Amino acid sequence: MKSNYRQGKCSGMTAMLLIMFAAVVMFAGAAVPAQAQTPTTLHAFLESQTDVCLPEDNIVQGRDGNMYGVGVTCGNPGTGGVYKISTTGAESVVFNFPSTWSSCYSGLTIGSDGNFYGTCFTTPTGNGSIYQLTPAGVFTDKHDFTGTNGDTEPVYGPMQATDGNFYGVTGDYPFTCGNVYKLTSAGVYTNLHTFSGNDCGPASSLFQASDGNLYGTLFACAINSGIGNGCVYKISTAGVFKEIFAFSSSTGEQPCTGVIQAKNGNLYGATQSGAANNFGSIYKLTTAGVFTDLHDFNNSTDASCGDNIGRTTVNLTQVTDGAFYGVNGINGNSGEGSIYKLTSANVFTAFLFPNPPVDGGSPLATLLQNTNGLLYGTTPSGGPTSCNPCQGVFFSVNTGDAAFVNLEPTQKTELVGAHVGMFGQGFSSSSVVKFGGVASTSVTRSGTTYLTAVVPVGAHTGAVTVTTGSTTLTSPQTFKVKPKITTFSPPSGSIGTLVTINGSGLIQATTVKFGTVAATTFTVVSDSEVTADVPSGLSPGAVTISITTPGGTANSPTKFTVN
Repeated sequence: MKSNYRQGKCSGMTAMLLIMFAAVVMFAGAAVPAQAQTPTTLHAFLESQTDVCLPEDNIVQGRDGNMYGVGVTCGNPGTGGVYKISTTGAESVVFNFPSTWSSCYSGLTIGSDGNFYGTCFTTPTGNGSIYQLTPAGVFTDKHDFTGTNGDTEPVYGPMQATDGNFYGVTGDYPFTCGNVYKLTSAGVYTNLHTFSGNDCGPASSLFQASDGNLYGTLFACAINSGIGNGCVYKISTAGVFKEIFAFSSSTGEQPCTGVIQAKNGNLYGATQSGAANNFGSIYKLTTAGVFTDLHDFNNSTDASCGDNIGRTTVNLTQVTDGAFYGVNGINGNSGEGSIYKLTSANVFTAFLFPNPPVDGGSPLATLLQNTNGLLYGTTPSGGPTSCNPCQGVFFSVNTGDAAFVNLEPTQKTELVGAHVGMFGQGFSSSSVVKFGGVASTSVTRSGTTYLTAVVPVGAHTGAVTVTTGSTTLTSPQTFKVKPKITTFSPPSGSIGTLVTINGSGLIQATTVKFGTVAATTFTVVSDSEVTADVPSGLSPGAVTISITTPGGTANSPTKFTVN
């Protein structure tokens, strides 16, 4: 593996002192004031068989409240492994990759089953594999790539979509073009799209937007003649592929992140060259491909997006106050990159590492906002000067955000009666969960940091809250109560006939339609019943009845006959 990382020289005693110091400045995982939002080192990864080191890519919060990530090297037998770490920096190795598995760059994704998923570039088959790991360290090989139709070299990890399946990309540009794949939880694999020619080289993992499509970035794209400027693409879960925006030197080019969808519905990402200063930009993009340049990086003061080993593994993170945080892996006035913030009003600030490489440098991991409100990240290099030696640090950044409750990524839209998982802290047997202000009557707690609650009858689309004693945690996401129509009666009738429609999640109904014609008169009787008059303007024949709420639109399973 190519590496330009510097290795510090320090002792295990210094690393222990760092952890003790972190415990003083952080109490029970709660957000506390920090100096100018600069990073605070919590743990130094030892370059030894007793620890993993060179941490990269996605960190995730587990159901137990700890965070989990991947060290690409060190450990026993030296091919890296998965670590867990507390909010105060207490770290341990959960799993060491076998000697035949290495180059596990992808970081981790947490599934709706509570297990972790990732990829390794080098595995016994020679083309890479997807693995599953339980929090207890039980390892399962979920899929071995075959090398056919671009099915090889997974640099980026999979993500889990709302349908419960995992989606990801393969390909190590410019050596291989790769593909887009789907993997069911049972391990059934499908190649959805093969990249080739001018349509080549994933530059990021995938992100699922609210429209259900998956979005990512490419190094080489057909819409700009494949000349290496890069583009953003979307692909449906059925494999319908489209490039939606081509980067150029004027907009910023060569994507150094994937895209995320912000609360306002737009996509956000960054590039590493071009734009006004020729060092890339932060941009927003509508799902229809309308581009806006938000900030042009200044190489000396902001550092530069990208890294020194040829992979773009990071994304921006939007925190609960609406601001975006990201990392630049190279350059800057210290030469060690930066952490930066862009507010929703487009005010940009770069935070440099105070004393690189002692406190880390060249960050190469997407920042994670823990439900305690703090941001956490890693650097693959650096460590205290007395380390023996160290290779990478784990740090925190105080954004000033309060603690919150975070919904399972795949469960932001559910029917009444569904079980919804959520992360947080301080949960107890007395915790009250509300969906849009309506309390759940069934809550199951797993420790103090994870619980599931049943979506109650009458639940409203809105924020989810968890109240424990005098503390209320609120989700930054809007939970959508999905409407459902089960039956209606009578099965037929003429214009003006009163039809009773039954189902669930109907309490916020805003529109009732017979075919394409909206009912001018309808009444929400309860969460499970709506009545509506058959509207004028309909021709005789069979039509579908639909009800729209803030949570979506439900269609009747059978058709109503207009006499």
